[in-house]
Amino acid sequence: MRYAIVIVMLFCAAQAWAENVVVSDASARHGTGQESAAVRFSITSKKEARLVAIVSPVAGAVEIHGMTHDNGVMKMRAIAFLPLPAGKMVKLGASGNHVMLLNLKNPLKAGESVPLTITVEFSDKRKEKVNVSAEVKPLTASRDEHGHHTH
Repeated sequence: MRYAIVIVMLFCAAQAWAENVVVSDASARHGTGQESAAVRFSITSKKEARLVAIVSPVAGAVEIHGMTHDNGVMKMRAIAFLPLPAGKMVKLGASGNHVMLLNLKNPLKAGESVPLTITVEFSDKRKEKVNVSAEVKPLTASRDEHGHHTH
């Protein structure tokens, strides 16, 4: 029985959910002397919705960024929202769409956790907030994946 409780607690630490939204695999990357950091996570909404806001006490601002191709050049821009199709997992960070923590109050350190509050808006304008803890991981990913830290 004790092992079952531990397993449930570990599962809960890796995922955060509200009534209609599940967020999993949240992580951030740290670097020396950084002013910004990328955050990755997967999000699934049971209903048609859109990701409209993210806040964190560790950053002066948090932006959702989208990727576009303009004359053969990939460009990143802050977007007002990100569509969340009903029942489909959306991965931020791997698909080009990602979240940036800007104006960090202190550099992130590997092993720390970054608190995030994610706001999702449904088609009926009702909003749901999900509190997430993103584990800070060492900056060991390839430059292609995380070269955008200089926004």
